[in-house]
Amino acid sequence: MADGDANGVQEKTAPSLNDQIVRQIEYYFGDINLPRDKFLQEQIKLEDGWVPLEVILKFKRLSNLTTDPDVIVTALEASELMEVSDDRKKIRRNPNSPLPVFNEERRKELMTRTVYCKGFPAEGTTLDKLLDFFSSYGPVDNVQMRSYIDKATNKYIFKGSVFVIFKTKELAEDFLKEDVKYGDIELIKKWQSKYLEQKKKEHAMKKKAGKKEASNAKAVAEGEQKKDSLPKGAILHLKGINGETTLENIREILLKEGLDVAFINFSKGSEEAWVRLLGENSAKEYVKKLKDGKLTVCGTELDARSLEGDEEVKFLEKAKDQMKKRQQNVRKKKNRKGGRGGGRAGGKSGFMGKRKRSPTRDTPSKKQDTNETNN
Repeated sequence: MADGDANGVQEKTAPSLNDQIVRQIEYYFGDINLPRDKFLQEQIKLEDGWVPLEVILKFKRLSNLTTDPDVIVTALEASELMEVSDDRKKIRRNPNSPLPVFNEERRKELMTRTVYCKGFPAEGTTLDKLLDFFSSYGPVDNVQMRSYIDKATNKYIFKGSVFVIFKTKELAEDFLKEDVKYGDIELIKKWQSKYLEQKKKEHAMKKKAGKKEASNAKAVAEGEQKKDSLPKGAILHLKGINGETTLENIREILLKEGLDVAFINFSKGSEEAWVRLLGENSAKEYVKKLKDGKLTVCGTELDARSLEGDEEVKFLEKAKDQMKKRQQNVRKKKNRKGGRGGGRAGGKSGFMGKRKRSPTRDTPSKKQDTNETNN
């Protein structure tokens, strides 16, 4: 049985128990959740749309609010979307409010009032806190906490960002115009369509950088490059990184800055990172453009500088050795497989442009929603 996140009109003050009950049940039977909730779809086919309260009370988020059927039906007297049976034992979506047909036109309409919002703490943020937070900016249809699967634990981890579908386009526009903070953190806000467009461009840049890196690595392995062939003045050193920053955070900022990233040497928890860029003196020129040599990543100002002298020479020599070893490993794998095939060898940390990653969904998915609020 799929449980989900709530929606509905929310007050600027903390919602009452009745408000929370209505909000949660209207989410279950609402335009966003109901079309994709297979369990509820099966239930409403059994008795002309009616669903027994004893079934609804098995939904975790509702049962956390109350397990008293009388409290639920009393709360639903204020709902325009829901109706209660004469015996007060069943509820259904009002037949006068049919579900909209989900087609391309509907998808585009939802996009016009969907906002991407980032900056929430990865730990301690709950859906209820987010719903109460967004209640100050008008009623919403849906708040989706975006997450990814941590390969080490096989658990979903909150990314710190959400997609919010406001009731109207005007409410979404008003929200984007405001300076919004969550606690002391100023949130990053943009239209979902703009966010998806930006991610598409970043993936294209990543692919381009990966091809250049692969070409360099291949040339080194085959002895076709000179010893000093890696570009000089292209090593960017970052210091002062906070413990919550990930390699992906660093990569995203650098790509936004318009840099061609070849490799990032960084492990989460470390306060330093070394970034090898493409192009002679690319790091030097970039640092000159920074105000006081500072680059902000995840709300923290980092000291940025370009490696020079012996420090740069040692780094480049080490980089060439690593590239050669990767190519040797590739050839060994190909030989073991008897010809074509093989994979790319790499360290435990670092971003290679060519390296494949598991895709992350950038549009609402049932799998993600189920994970967030499942029974």
